[in-house]
Amino acid sequence: MKKYVALLSLVILASCSSRPELVQMTNQGPAQGSTFSISYLVPEGVDYRSEIDSVLDAMDAQMSLWVGNSEISVLNNGDSIFLSTDFYDVILKSLMLSELTDGAFDISIAPLIQAWGFSGGSRKDAINIDSLMNFVGYKGMVAHRPGTRLEKYALPQGYAIDVNAIAQGYTVDVVASLLESEDVSNYMIEIGGEVRCNGVNARGRKWRIGIEEPSEERVTGQFQTIVELDSMSLATSGNYRKYWEDQTGQKVVHSIDPETGRPVISNLLSASIIAPTATTADALATACMIKGIVGATNMLDRFPDVEGYFIVGTKFGEIEVIETPGWKRYTVN
Repeated sequence: MKKYVALLSLVILASCSSRPELVQMTNQGPAQGSTFSISYLVPEGVDYRSEIDSVLDAMDAQMSLWVGNSEISVLNNGDSIFLSTDFYDVILKSLMLSELTDGAFDISIAPLIQAWGFSGGSRKDAINIDSLMNFVGYKGMVAHRPGTRLEKYALPQGYAIDVNAIAQGYTVDVVASLLESEDVSNYMIEIGGEVRCNGVNARGRKWRIGIEEPSEERVTGQFQTIVELDSMSLATSGNYRKYWEDQTGQKVVHSIDPETGRPVISNLLSASIIAPTATTADALATACMIKGIVGATNMLDRFPDVEGYFIVGTKFGEIEVIETPGWKRYTVN
């Protein structure tokens, strides 16, 4: 699922760093159907680009639906395999988050995403939604959750999964673990709009991240709000760009309700989540879009270390912002 978090442009000179022994290294490029930008403070000459690329390649080999022999593709073809550590972890965390969100976050909706014309599917398949619902639902997945990694795993018969709504956030957390294992404590990791920050930038300040205004056209530098993050992650999910229109002009958005099998009809334009991990932020942002504004705010009451920022469209064509009580402590005044 494509996200809409934009990074503030940071042009930082080593000479103005509060820690002159460290310089800021930035690695950028394509990743997971989107792009990545990773900045971190290290001694001059140190560069973890090759290690980061290895992580990104490993994630694609395990969880990309666009790689024909990836582990997820093999599972979706009905075969059984030994799961790699990260893919195993993603499946278990996904099932846990499904339970915590009452099924609003559900990786078993792959057949529905395809049927509604997203992720390479054909829109003609939408007529088969009712029959597809027999093979959708996290409870069926929970009943067949993976055992140990020493055992081969297969999906329940007829099921297929899509982990795009959590994979980028999870990858952000894996890269964070990589950098921390190398004693890098100041970093900003962004992959496909999912962000995790720790410590400070080269100016000795907390990392600042901008959340874009909800617009069908991407406008660089137009931010709805700006937050400062340290030891926290941010993810945003929205419906205002990824959609298609049916013959009546009705927008068909990419947020599919696992309970009904149909695209969500809601005035919630975007949901931004701050959480300790990008994995959690990514999944909860998706779940909020499914639940709508009332369900989303009620759900977040279960997560004491999570804050939400919601942009809601009004009947007058304007927008309204709704925040959870603790969001303001991250906002840049």
